[in-house]
Amino acid sequence: MSLIRPTYLLGALFALTATNVCADDPAKGKVLAQEWCTRCHNIKPSGPFKQYPPSFTSIAVYRSSKQIYGRIMFPPLHSNMPEISYVLTPGNVDNLVAYIMSLETQ
Repeated sequence: MSLIRPTYLLGALFALTATNVCADDPAKGKVLAQEWCTRCHNIKPSGPFKQYPPSFTSIAVYRSSKQIYGRIMFPPLHSNMPEISYVLTPGNVDNLVAYIMSLETQ
């Protein structure tokens, strides 16, 4: 019996082959973050670095856009992060990733 869901393998493959996951609108991503992510994550540009759940600023510094996209679309098996991909379209996730990545430079 495998502990890895087939959707996680598909997500990992997609995240590795995605070429331009961060070409969308950070302003739209911020709105999505305020709606869906603030219950757990600190989404502010000057948010303190913390490990669990990580602030968006720390995610921007330590993760690539492809890793962020993959973790949003297919959260790790043993994390408390909800499978938000059932709610957000891939385009919305692109916007969310663009917002997170914009925090690296602030």
